[in-house]
Amino acid sequence: MFSIFQRIQQYCGFVTTVTVFLTAAISISSLIQEHFFISIPRASINLQSIDVRFGKPHLGYNYKRQEYALMRFDLDADLTPLFTWNTKQLFVYLAATYPGKPYSNKVIVWDTIIQDKEDAVISLQDATADYSIYDVTGKFNGRNATLSLEWNVQPYVGLLTWNKGIERHRFEFPQLKQAR
Repeated sequence: MFSIFQRIQQYCGFVTTVTVFLTAAISISSLIQEHFFISIPRASINLQSIDVRFGKPHLGYNYKRQEYALMRFDLDADLTPLFTWNTKQLFVYLAATYPGKPYSNKVIVWDTIIQDKEDAVISLQDATADYSIYDVTGKFNGRNATLSLEWNVQPYVGLLTWNKGIERHRFEFPQLKQAR
């Protein structure tokens, strides 16, 4: 006969095995659903204004005086197709990408976390960027940039999935507006 400890060990091993296979099945079904059955969300970005100033950026730990950019924008997006039965939340952000030396730069200027499907419709009018943009060189010199809406789907079970962005708005950093 088996002792009580052997029976408990067998039961725990069985439960663990079933849980691992169930979790793997949920993860695989979510990836299949996401890549083949989810429609692409729609979005619209309109850059209202961008100001390049000289001074200390408002946020962050950079204390040297340099050029930094502040922007105002309109954003309309419907991200409800991203919510499935396995979606816990979405991390949505607006990123500005611009060339730099020696690498390209990508800066998040606005972000939010969406936890319910009812909150997945975003409509911002004349919104201010949460974060200022500053470059390691200290100058923008009229560089071209691209503003894009991107997101991260965080499931209950499975892999995090990142999106490369659906709406892209190209703009050029203006010359230095005012000295501080």
